[in-house]
Amino acid sequence: MRVQSIGADQHLVVAQGLGMRGVRGTAYQGVDLDLAAGQAHAICAENKGGKTELLLTLAGRMLASEGSLTIADIDARHLRGLDKIRPLAGLGFFERVNDVERFLRVRTVVSAELSLAGKPFNRAATDEYLSRWGLAGCAAKVVDDLERCDFDLLGIALGMAGDPRILAVGDIERDLTEHQSNNLADRLCDIAHSKGICVICGVNDYDLAARFDTAYCLTEDARAQRAAWERKNLEVEVA
Repeated sequence: MRVQSIGADQHLVVAQGLGMRGVRGTAYQGVDLDLAAGQAHAICAENKGGKTELLLTLAGRMLASEGSLTIADIDARHLRGLDKIRPLAGLGFFERVNDVERFLRVRTVVSAELSLAGKPFNRAATDEYLSRWGLAGCAAKVVDDLERCDFDLLGIALGMAGDPRILAVGDIERDLTEHQSNNLADRLCDIAHSKGICVICGVNDYDLAARFDTAYCLTEDARAQRAAWERKNLEVEVA
């Protein structure tokens, strides 16, 4: 368990009995969360287990259908609340939500995002921002040519361009090695601790979720993973 940043908001995101039901069925239900700023939090579930819908709800992009949710003391159960929350939350890449044009160069995409965030966006400022994220060598590359790890890191960098209070990241496992996923998880923890923001990341594997400051299991499958992880680690301690 990592140490929370001093002075961070202890209850930035609070959900009770949160659920989302629609014509296609239930995305998630019975979610109770109390997430602090200055920490990185994992939401663990298998594919199509409701992670994406929950993450987008916590980032002010989707509206839950039941329960209560406050984000930065704003009621997120009404559309007018989402309008206030949306500027507070940055997003990593979410498929079909904030995709970028894959034929554009990385420098072009980042420059445009810095401009939208009201930041300097000339070439020098863009290159400095890319360098800060360890993406200097990718500036002239076309987005579609990026290795998956760099692509995910680009999404995180874009999500952070507006200095959000919350960063939601959807997937740090697809097409990555375990080592690469672990590095991204550690990077997200570092971002939360150093920036004092609330990072929320969706993961499939509880071994990865356990690297975060807190881990919430959204489904029975995830809870079974957690139980297996706890048994495994107990056996290691006993041995």
